[in-house]
Amino acid sequence: MIRINLIRGKRKKRRELDFNIVYFIIPAVVLAGLFLFHRMETNRIRTIQANIAKANTEIERLKKEIGEVEKFKARKAELQQKVDIISNLQTGRTLPVKQFEAVSAAIPEKCWIDRLEMKTNQITLSGIALNNHTIANFMTALGQSGRFNNVVLGTAEQTTVMGVKLMKFNLTFETLPK
Repeated sequence: MIRINLIRGKRKKRRELDFNIVYFIIPAVVLAGLFLFHRMETNRIRTIQANIAKANTEIERLKKEIGEVEKFKARKAELQQKVDIISNLQTGRTLPVKQFEAVSAAIPEKCWIDRLEMKTNQITLSGIALNNHTIANFMTALGQSGRFNNVVLGTAEQTTVMGVKLMKFNLTFETLPK
């Protein structure tokens, strides 16, 4: 058998959704979300702008330091150039003296030098000797000194000086680097 209960009794009341509240809550939540998003993005923008300002001040400071470094580099190059010049002068100061000394040591008796000219590693000299044999001894002594090579006789001609017959000569030779 089927039983039907026609008495109203304790029934659970169904709650219906109030659409007026929903229409108010959803826009409020969306607005609150937009407000929070706006605040977060504004704070992020401020942080990035502050970082950019710090980076720009750091760039300016570093540009000043770079300028100082460039000045120091230029000053260093200038001083290095001066030191190089001084060291070249120092080495160049003794080299001609040593070469003149070697030429002087190679000059035989009865041989006189009138003119001596030095250009980098080339020496040209002219002089007067008693005879051709003295000139040959001079050329041999220059070659054997260890400081000169390619000793070449330019000219050798007879001349008379105060009634004495002598040989006028020209020599060219190269210096060896030491």
